[in-house]
Amino acid sequence: MRVLFIGNSYTYSNNLPQILQDLANAAGKSLTASMVTSGDKTLEWHWYNPHTLQAIDNGPWDFIALQDHSLRAVEEPDKLHGAVKKLAARIHKANATPVLFITWARRHIPEMQDDVTQTYLHAAREIGARVAPVGPTWQRALSSFPELSLHIDDHSHPNLLGSYLTACVFYATLFEESPAVLSHTFRISDGVTAVIDNDKAAFLQQTAWATFEEFKNSGR
Repeated sequence: MRVLFIGNSYTYSNNLPQILQDLANAAGKSLTASMVTSGDKTLEWHWYNPHTLQAIDNGPWDFIALQDHSLRAVEEPDKLHGAVKKLAARIHKANATPVLFITWARRHIPEMQDDVTQTYLHAAREIGARVAPVGPTWQRALSSFPELSLHIDDHSHPNLLGSYLTACVFYATLFEESPAVLSHTFRISDGVTAVIDNDKAAFLQQTAWATFEEFKNSGR
């Protein structure tokens, strides 16, 4: 499986594609993940970025994940829809499947999650895309375990637990299998390995799978 991530710092923080690739490969899957990212950028920016379009065209890719700016879905949902539609057409032309990366709410504005989720779901229905319900999974995890920390101190970007949970959601979304098989140890980069507490890893895996199944069974 070959996966391309298009987005910004929510994707490149802690090297999410590397985490997903490492976890999937350790679980016996063959997955290669790459990314085209730039800090604070939108999917509209990516539509006008030649490097992004070239990356889409130069596959082959099985899936291409699209992640917009964290506030775009709330403040300018029509622009998110427009950019997703244009990029999805390019992705379909490249014989790949678009996957919309539903982002999480900022820690101090948890009420934004429902609007973010609905914006991405609406866009996904328009283009026939899969959704990776990352934000709803974070919402479920934090509701069940309020003491859990998934953000860094800026209240926006993911810490290692947040990126691990995100990788679990993508594993479930792409393989349609439970992430319970995934290790609690993974590489962030060459020579840098992270270790997640066993109990927390199990909780995050279970939460990712439960949320994925909920979205799949509801047809969302």
